Amino acid sequence: MQLLTNIYRCLTAGTLLLFSTAGAQQRDTSRYRSFSDFHIHTSFKNYYRFVKDPDSTILHAGNAAYLHKKYGHTDWIAHTKKPKDKKHGKESNMSNYDQCNYANLQGLRGSVLCMSITPPEKIMLSSPGSRWMNLHFVTHMSMKRQEVLAAENNSSFKEFMGEYYYAIHQDSVHNGTKILIAKNNADLRRIVAEGGIGLVITAEGGHVLFGNEVLSRIDSIKDKDCGAPCRAEILGNIEKMRQLPHRVFFITVAHFGWNKMFGNAKSLDKPGLRRGLLTAASLSDDFRKNVFAKYGEGIIGQVQGERYRDSLVTTGARSMKIRTPYTPDEYRTDIGYAVMCKLLDAEHDYQQPIYIDVKHMDLRARFEYYAFIDSVNTLRRATGKPLIPIIASHIGLSGKRRPVAMATGLYPLRDSYEELIFGRTFYKIQANERDQYWRSYTQALRPEDRARYFGDNPATVPASFNPFDNTANFNTLGWFYPWGINFCDEEIRYIYQSDGIVGLNLDRRILGFTMPNYTWRYKLHLKRIFRDLALRHQFKLSNGHNITFEDYYRAEPLLRNIFHTISVCGRQDASAWDHVAIGSDYDGFIQPLQLAPTTESIPLFHEKMVAFVQIFTEIHNQQRLLYGLSPETVMHKFFYTNGRDFIFKYFQKN
Repeated sequence: MQLLTNIYRCLTAGTLLLFSTAGAQQRDTSRYRSFSDFHIHTSFKNYYRFVKDPDSTILHAGNAAYLHKKYGHTDWIAHTKKPKDKKHGKESNMSNYDQCNYANLQGLRGSVLCMSITPPEKIMLSSPGSRWMNLHFVTHMSMKRQEVLAAENNSSFKEFMGEYYYAIHQDSVHNGTKILIAKNNADLRRIVAEGGIGLVITAEGGHVLFGNEVLSRIDSIKDKDCGAPCRAEILGNIEKMRQLPHRVFFITVAHFGWNKMFGNAKSLDKPGLRRGLLTAASLSDDFRKNVFAKYGEGIIGQVQGERYRDSLVTTGARSMKIRTPYTPDEYRTDIGYAVMCKLLDAEHDYQQPIYIDVKHMDLRARFEYYAFIDSVNTLRRATGKPLIPIIASHIGLSGKRRPVAMATGLYPLRDSYEELIFGRTFYKIQANERDQYWRSYTQALRPEDRARYFGDNPATVPASFNPFDNTANFNTLGWFYPWGINFCDEEIRYIYQSDGIVGLNLDRRILGFTMPNYTWRYKLHLKRIFRDLALRHQFKLSNGHNITFEDYYRAEPLLRNIFHTISVCGRQDASAWDHVAIGSDYDGFIQPLQLAPTTESIPLFHEKMVAFVQIFTEIHNQQRLLYGLSPETVMHKFFYTNGRDFIFKYFQKN
């Protein structure tokens, strides 16, 4: 009945007549050219195509004329070998098409982009077999370049520096488009004010700090220890990074593999047939050990072995043998916290921070970091000092509350494929058939872990409870991607409280478009409603084209992530729209939304999203979450001003 009322209201009042034919001719589309992005790989593909090894740029770092002549034009070279893949938003790789090199960015003046330098992880390319898999099924990078990456005389930090020198020596102007990497805040503001595209450097993965002296060797990387030489190399490379003429804004400190400093969320998943193959492979002990190994979780303050403790737990009149996430050979270390404090410049009262991006951290690491930042910011607020913002650069939402997120994202479940495949049934089994197990498991945890996993205050967390009991959110189940790489509701509130930023990914999997609720039945149901809304009106863009149902349907996963962010952020006024932005992950080997396969699509995508917001709020009765703002205003914030203003505020001043 409520839905019919909404439809009637819409049809009689004409609230969805966003683009009339007359109004379309007067519409100013120039504002759609600029966008901000917290995670975009503008030079990754062409660097690894055109630069045979990092020494090719590092050894000529002082010869700007040479680097300009040899490489300066290369990031302006468009690469679209398979136009159909680009047109249909197929998964992008080194072979088929590019999404965001300089050629893709032409004409998008005023944009502000966080350019991520992301050396492929040596631990993922350590064997000929893994390189063959990478060539044929993942990046499609040539075997020869992969062998250079995996060589013992090479390191991730060396590749970072190689791409750094490659990127800063690109031609700055081509075909009327100006693109420059900013050295500092004033430089960035100048570039944007002059109509250019401003890039700020970021890095992805703690492995970026692995240098040639110690951590260029696979056995050193795999070793769970990080002794004095390892520690000195990592901390020393942070200082080298801090001294670069072009400031590094933030580092995504975790990525795919073990980096000795921060636990990483499991991310190896592909929809369709490949998910089934990965599910079967994950049953192998060897696969789990080498691909999903976690020598330590959280911000590394203790390192665990592989033999988990068995505990006999008595709950009421029953006893159960529980394997707990503790090992007899675990040992204490402070490497994770030392790296965190070094990056943030805690020693000097956070005067020259390289901020930390929490994407790819495991859930334990993220909540440990939130607790640390909350304590720091409490003191800084009291003394009138700038806050340390939490950056989540290219995330999606899990739709979960904290207890369920922790139980499914950490040991013993650790993001199981069964959760993706069985969904609601999987949750009901945990809440019912496995109730006694979970009550015994939570009782066996150390009190500090129980509080960290399932609540902030140890006094409020019962000694024995089932995290799935009345906490599973069945309203979001099946719409959002549920693995621990995505963020639960409580995390969004921490980010907002720190004056941070939520950058939403444009990858279909991360946004949930591969989840089971997006069925042909739902699509048919939605199409009927859409047609009813459009019965008396044609939704037109400024170019005169109609807005189609297919376009709206493809945008729904992003709209759900946006509005869920607004719903759970802890704000109940228009300021809820001030901390959400784009973190596309373009050219990060994503399968993008079909509406926006590359940065060239952004202006039209932005304009369409204005209409989609109005349609979404009417269909799903979410108008209250606009808090009096127009769809035009909230999408201008999302696509551009929130990101630009955040970077202007926090990117290093000198």
